[in-house]
Amino acid sequence: MRVLLSWLQEYVDITDPPEVLAEQLPMLGLGVETWERGDGDVIFDLEIASNRPDLLSLIGIARELAAWRRRQVRLPVDTLEETDPPCHERGAVEIVDPVLCPRYVAHVISDVTVGPSPPEIASRLEAAGIRPINNVVDATNYAMLEWGHPLHAFDLETLADHRIVVRPAAPGEALVTLDGIQRSLDPAMLLIADVRRPVALAGIMGGAETEIHPFTRTVLLEAASFAPWSVRRTSRRLGLRTEASARFERGIDPEGVLRAARRCARLIARAAGGCVLRGAIDAYPAPAPRPTITLRLARIPRVLGVRVPSDDVVAILSRLGVETSRDGEILRAIPPVGRRDLEREEDVIEEVARHFGYDRIPEAMPVEAMHQGRRPPRLEAESAARDALIRSGLTEAMTVSLIHPRLLERLDLDADDPWRQAVPLANPLTAEHTHLRPCLLPGVLEAARVNVNRRRQAVHLFEMGTIFRASAGGVEEQRALAVAMRGRWLIGDWNASDDGQEVLFYHLKGVLEVLVGELRAGSLSVEAGGPRWLHPARAGRLFIDGTALGVAGELHPAVAERFELPGRTYVAELDLDELLRRAVLQPRFAGLPRFPAVRRDVAVVAPRSLPHAAVEAALRESVGPLLESVELFDVYMGPPLEEGMRNLAYTLTLRAPDRTLTGEEVEEIIRRVHATLPERLPVTIRT
Repeated sequence: MRVLLSWLQEYVDITDPPEVLAEQLPMLGLGVETWERGDGDVIFDLEIASNRPDLLSLIGIARELAAWRRRQVRLPVDTLEETDPPCHERGAVEIVDPVLCPRYVAHVISDVTVGPSPPEIASRLEAAGIRPINNVVDATNYAMLEWGHPLHAFDLETLADHRIVVRPAAPGEALVTLDGIQRSLDPAMLLIADVRRPVALAGIMGGAETEIHPFTRTVLLEAASFAPWSVRRTSRRLGLRTEASARFERGIDPEGVLRAARRCARLIARAAGGCVLRGAIDAYPAPAPRPTITLRLARIPRVLGVRVPSDDVVAILSRLGVETSRDGEILRAIPPVGRRDLEREEDVIEEVARHFGYDRIPEAMPVEAMHQGRRPPRLEAESAARDALIRSGLTEAMTVSLIHPRLLERLDLDADDPWRQAVPLANPLTAEHTHLRPCLLPGVLEAARVNVNRRRQAVHLFEMGTIFRASAGGVEEQRALAVAMRGRWLIGDWNASDDGQEVLFYHLKGVLEVLVGELRAGSLSVEAGGPRWLHPARAGRLFIDGTALGVAGELHPAVAERFELPGRTYVAELDLDELLRRAVLQPRFAGLPRFPAVRRDVAVVAPRSLPHAAVEAALRESVGPLLESVELFDVYMGPPLEEGMRNLAYTLTLRAPDRTLTGEEVEEIIRRVHATLPERLPVTIRT
């Protein structure tokens, strides 16, 4: 913004030489360049921060300088000599959308004589980079530079029914703006219209049909507040940026509308010899209360690192036009009209810092203790789970959280399966992504298919992601884990073709056991059975300390065929939220055992239908607290065992924490196992 020094001096006493003032303005956050005019006056070209729309005005800059120099601001006179009839008898205003236009004020000035502006006004406008046009239009620009509030003048007689309607554009509407260009409009653009047609682009530029011309006799003066985002969007779509749009885009305070309108009406009456009709048309559907900011005086030294006397704080804010009231150590501040950047306590403290002096703030570390930031335990646990899976040889996949129901149909889900509760999108962007995914597995299988199609036979993938389910209350979200493994379980290089062995269910189970073990989440167990999209004889339901965790097994051959996955593919999908809730991130350390362990082997003949987990649980219960570990080391099926039977051999590790076990104690434990195990399960102890 260009500022003429002599003009600025009308609002605040400035006696410093221009070069001294040029050094002080950057201290107020204003970038500055200076040059002299031919008449000896000086022009400052100021760079205004985007969050300070109040500084796009002479009054705003004067207020800053006055606060800096501890002087008073002289505000321009806005008193009006008004005449009858009341202005509402000559015009009317209607706001269709108060969100886009919170306030619209109109003055009517009659009997004007349009002509050149007085030389002083024209000269000041030229210094500010604005071309003088006539005394009415120049008055709107002059008032805008004073108060930072754009205004616009209409020829009242060209407005149908003398009525202003602030509304969005209708489809197909067009407007010839003051620059002579016809612009096509759309419903996202806000217009100023009369009852028949558009007459201006709200906050940007007026229309050619209602502009002030040499024969204009009655002026309707507009001063309004428009939504910044609406003006910004329209300006970008049309490629049209003006002095008005630059100010409206940063935000105009509705409370300052009437003040700017009165000042401009006075200037028009003086420069064009008009009469201001009594009153103003003030459309303000929902007046907003002035914001009140609570400032804790004790907070200032904690933020700035220096103590500012409370009297100095009040004095600084008062010079800036901030209304203050004090209640002990609490200061309540009401920002002045136009200071939309003051929204919270830290904003007020920044104002105190600027005018107290940045040079008076010491270079020191914050007084409060510094704390090291860290992720929440939930995210730490998820990161640990991810690391465990990667160390187990899996690669993380990241698939789209949107899905099409036909992918779910490939799984041949039961009619009541929760995975069928996919949430549809109201406005899908593509035909392939119409629903939120209710599970991760289809996306992981699609990723495996892509790998197989590119001749990557060994595919070991996992994905952690959010799934969505429809519910009575809306949409439920939860975290899930999916795993897919196929091809060779590689021992060496990932690209090796002759290393390792084919993946089995036990490879998948081993990966999941490692995951649960590293998270210290409990004991993982598997029960035979699963949904019908898994192989009926090679599937299991996963439990962690008796709580359902998910399913795992070989993908059903028919399902694998639909996903174009030849051979065997082993998959799992787990409730990640349940797993992470049980995770123990802090490791528990125990000292080395002081007394030796005793190992004994126990072999049982059991039906093949009896799970190993059931036998292990019975062994643990029979041995009791002296059992340190139980390990299955051999499984045999064949002669001389009967059909449908198998031999399971276990190693029991026994240890007492406070003594060396005697031979009698160990034998008693083994006798107890031989006696109680057949009572608990349909097994026979081999001797």
